[in-house]
Amino acid sequence: MKFSKTAAEKFANSVDFSKCNGLAAAVVQNSAKDVLMVAFMDKRALLLTLTTGFMHYFSRSRKRLWKKGEQSGNTQQVLSVKKDCDSDALLFTVKQKGVACHTGEKACFGEPDFTLLSLAQLIEERKKNAPAGSYTAKLLRSKSLSISKVREESEELIEAVQEKGKKDITWEAADLLYHTLALAYAAGISIGDINRELARRNKP
Repeated sequence: MKFSKTAAEKFANSVDFSKCNGLAAAVVQNSAKDVLMVAFMDKRALLLTLTTGFMHYFSRSRKRLWKKGEQSGNTQQVLSVKKDCDSDALLFTVKQKGVACHTGEKACFGEPDFTLLSLAQLIEERKKNAPAGSYTAKLLRSKSLSISKVREESEELIEAVQEKGKKDITWEAADLLYHTLALAYAAGISIGDINRELARRNKP
């Protein structure tokens, strides 16, 4: 996501940098809502971020601007940005290349939890770049296989609920969710599409 120069300046002018000596906190998350890092921006860093589409920050220790990944190659491509209610903090959603933390961890707060959104991202990645022998890629290539697996896993979940315990039910539910997401992606439906439909249904 890139802003035009005019749009970037308008957005930057709406951010209150005065409360933190010319800086604003930037919370950075991926599309699965995992918080990757927190850093600081001055107005110049924000303008560069918005106009280039890649995250730039202001280093308080080095007293200079820096681009995320300028040395490591672990860049952060901007997907969206919004301000908090006081307009003095920013929330960025990014596409992270490599790891986010300088320690080599995926995130500065430790390994992110693996969620349904994480699973959806993995399935989407397999659709774009499948390693040899990938079972997920095989499901994505064949709707008929995906359909048969969803039918099979549905029956196994029902059987587990009727006849087995919590551990087996959890196992079968996880299998069904995985295969259902794979079938959805095979049909061109993303987790974002599903989330938007759920949000629509939740409206009063």
